[in-house]
Amino acid sequence: MERHSVRTNLSATLPRSKSWLRRCLRGVRRRLAAIPQAVLLGIGLLFVPYLTRGGERRLANAIAWLLCRPLFRWYRYARTNVDLAFGDRLSDGEKDRIVRESFRSTALVLTDYLWFSRRTRERVARHCEIGDETVRRWVEGDFAGTFVTAHFGNWELAGLMVASRGRRLWSVYRPLGCAAVSRWMRRFRGRAGQRIIPREGAMRGVLRALRQRDVVALLLDQHVSVTEGAAYLDFFGLPATFSTAVGTLSHRLCTPVLVCAAVRDGERDAYVLRTVREFSAEETARTDPLDLTRGIVRAYEEMIRRHPEQWVWAYRRWKRWQPGDDPKRFPWYAREDRQAPPFDPAACRLDAAERE
Repeated sequence: MERHSVRTNLSATLPRSKSWLRRCLRGVRRRLAAIPQAVLLGIGLLFVPYLTRGGERRLANAIAWLLCRPLFRWYRYARTNVDLAFGDRLSDGEKDRIVRESFRSTALVLTDYLWFSRRTRERVARHCEIGDETVRRWVEGDFAGTFVTAHFGNWELAGLMVASRGRRLWSVYRPLGCAAVSRWMRRFRGRAGQRIIPREGAMRGVLRALRQRDVVALLLDQHVSVTEGAAYLDFFGLPATFSTAVGTLSHRLCTPVLVCAAVRDGERDAYVLRTVREFSAEETARTDPLDLTRGIVRAYEEMIRRHPEQWVWAYRRWKRWQPGDDPKRFPWYAREDRQAPPFDPAACRLDAAERE
């Protein structure tokens, strides 16, 4: 009996030991990765802001050419996601083109961070435009509201464009990379007057900004855990998690929502901030928060279908499936979400019907 008890207690401590070891290894990896990140940032700041616009675009194309290789996992993520979203509706050649252009678009966003860090207001005014009267009304207005966009076109310049025109805009900041990169990113966003809300306790900051008649900019196209208030909604025919925070706050405060995107116009070398869909204050007040979130997701899908090459496909968007769903429907990188409620086929059919 005593030997069995010792063996049981030892086995109970093993998972904790493994978890502790994994946390230590992750911490070591982060510290080691911080060194090249800080070095690359320093090197980039030495010359990228001083390039011509054409030189910066050629640099972005070279970076995309290096990264868009099947041996890298992010290429496999992108190709898998494009296959999942478009199925047999597109040829393999067209899918490959979307992946290549998506990498070029993402690389240009990375070099734009550096290039627009010099003479920020001047360059934003020259290369960023308001695309329609709805966006203009939001930028020049004096009412509370939420800009919702995705990792599409150049999402960072969308915020700079609004703030540089005098609108008090707040964005939720999630630390990126090492501490040096995070500090530099916060300064970059503040160059045109954009205000930052830390991710921890972000709901309080967003609520305060809306109550003082400012606008808030949020990105909602990343995976969020159901324990953080997310819901599984149909996205390109497959369930994925989306935060319901915008739907909940907008419904409670009766504030409007604008789904928009800074679309890259390659011919004119400009980013054009365009409306995808607007939800008025009256509409958010009478719409259930989950249905409002579902409408935002439909707008996302519409935006991506118009310009699929400008969305970041190299992201594990469908990274979890609900218990009871068919794992074969999901990409190879997905895992079961043991914290999620069981899969509801009726809800999935409702989402699919609304999408059609």
